[in-house]
Amino acid sequence: MSDKGSVSMGHTKPSGLFLLWVGAAISIAEIVTGTLIAPLGWQSGLLAIILGHIIGCFVFLLPAGYLSAQQNQTAINATKSVFGQQGVWLFSLLNAVQLLGWTAVMIVNAQLAMNGISKSLFGYQSVAVMSVIVAVLIIIWLLMDHSWLFKINNVIVVLLAIGMVLMLWTIIHEGRLTSHANLAPISFGTAVELNVTMALSWLPLIGDYTQHTDHPFKTSMASVSGYFVASIAMFALGMLTVILTGQSDFTTVLSHSSMGLIALLIIVFSTVTTTFMDAYSAATNIANLVKTKRVNLVAIGITVLGLLIAMFVSMAYYQNFLYAIGAVFTPLFAILFVSVFLMHQRLSLPLNFIWWVIGVFGYSWLQKLDFFLGTTFFLLLLLGLGVYLTGLVTKKYPLMTD
Repeated sequence: MSDKGSVSMGHTKPSGLFLLWVGAAISIAEIVTGTLIAPLGWQSGLLAIILGHIIGCFVFLLPAGYLSAQQNQTAINATKSVFGQQGVWLFSLLNAVQLLGWTAVMIVNAQLAMNGISKSLFGYQSVAVMSVIVAVLIIIWLLMDHSWLFKINNVIVVLLAIGMVLMLWTIIHEGRLTSHANLAPISFGTAVELNVTMALSWLPLIGDYTQHTDHPFKTSMASVSGYFVASIAMFALGMLTVILTGQSDFTTVLSHSSMGLIALLIIVFSTVTTTFMDAYSAATNIANLVKTKRVNLVAIGITVLGLLIAMFVSMAYYQNFLYAIGAVFTPLFAILFVSVFLMHQRLSLPLNFIWWVIGVFGYSWLQKLDFFLGTTFFLLLLLGLGVYLTGLVTKKYPLMTD
């Protein structure tokens, strides 16, 4: 990838972006989150997965990607029209933090799975060695020339998709393991929300890859469709693994399967094709703050910092991390969408920030209601309505432009 950064990515053909986002969705994190949905059973669980992805992808990701493509701006820069330059700075910082968190989480997930399989295959495990292997490969992806990046990435993604199909086939045909899953019960609404929030984690950065195009809707739809199809498959794989094997730890299932070295390679490269996007987009957000064009070097720094955090982070906080993303970015984009697509104007900056803060704190309160379509969708409806009604009784202003 060259220092042209997301500009070069934006001019990629829709088919290339489709595969890029398929690669983003094929990850151990998506599979692990899918295992949490298993207590619902395969019918209710699959319905929750599909509903959650419809909401996350087509209610949030698609309009965000389209808005960026239409305005030739990143998703975070697009918020300037409603929140001003101060909003861009604040949300760039928050997004960089969550993407740094994702970089660390992905490295942790990868090393846990790699160590489990490596121990079974070779009798060897090391948190540091496995983490460094993943980080080095991410850095290689970041340094790759743009034209080579997409050629190699597309080939890897196709191979990963084939590998995932083989993995599911193996799990189905090798039967149950001796241990049984001991998962906490989960409500249908909570299951939907986990799916929505996973898609929502890509919300502040999808515009980094759709912002330069002559076909805004086609480019955005190709990107979102790639993620939608592959992410549903990953969640379903995680859920079905628990149901079919009785084992909640996906790594244990792989280590007992005949996939062996193939499973190890799938985990390594699926992590790389996802996490390099996190690191690059975190760097893009930091570039908004410090006004530098050396995005790739910043992305390498993000990867190294994510590696250091991964050495100490506990996955016990993973679910709360997902909810925190929903709390911060759902109200932000709800206000943006209502202002741009419905009102074609904005409230005053103080009112928009007040509504955003209400949304951030209201998210955790709304979680207690366990809405069957998830907290995120409920918050979008309530906050969107609040902003729209406020616009009827207060002065509105033109959307801000550069």
